[in-house]
Amino acid sequence: MKKLKLIILITLFPTLIFSQGVELVPFAGYMFGGKIKYFEGDVKFENGMDYGLSILVPMSPYVELELNYTRMESQATFSPNPGYPALNYQKTNVATNYFQIGGLSKFGDVDATAVPFGSFSLGATWFHTDDFGDEWRFSIVLGLGVKIMFSERIGIILRGRLMMPMLFGGAGFGFGTGGSGVYVSSVVAPWQGDFNGGLVIKLGG
Repeated sequence: MKKLKLIILITLFPTLIFSQGVELVPFAGYMFGGKIKYFEGDVKFENGMDYGLSILVPMSPYVELELNYTRMESQATFSPNPGYPALNYQKTNVATNYFQIGGLSKFGDVDATAVPFGSFSLGATWFHTDDFGDEWRFSIVLGLGVKIMFSERIGIILRGRLMMPMLFGGAGFGFGTGGSGVYVSSVVAPWQGDFNGGLVIKLGG
């Protein structure tokens, strides 16, 4: 984890130093955890508070590059389906982490106080559990929101997002093993999403 944070800081440092008009957006919100349906049962991620940081780098009056990190700490439960007596109901703490890079596209008058926008990003999602190990998945995030600037330097962002980790080729999680050595799998990813708000801090430019 420490090495990962160091890599992220090294990657972002040149962006912060050399970009004009870069904006920092610390945010918090509420995430919907979603559910994965397996043949053997269901894994449900509980809803909870999420938080993170976006870095917005202006590319044109209408487009901004977005670097985003989002984290939610909650619990996940595995509920076996009838017909799988070797599997047990299990619960574990889980941290859901999104690492994304993408774009934010503004609509209408970009000089207005309130400017609506849409966002799209690609990246990775890291599920870290206390009892069942870690899983990394490719993910896509779509969003709609509004940026409201109260001055040249300070504003807020309000946004809703659809967050989609991808599972390929029967990949899955180690939930529900119950010591039996059974590894549940699925090609269906959890559909997650959130509503969040953040403070816009413009650094320069």
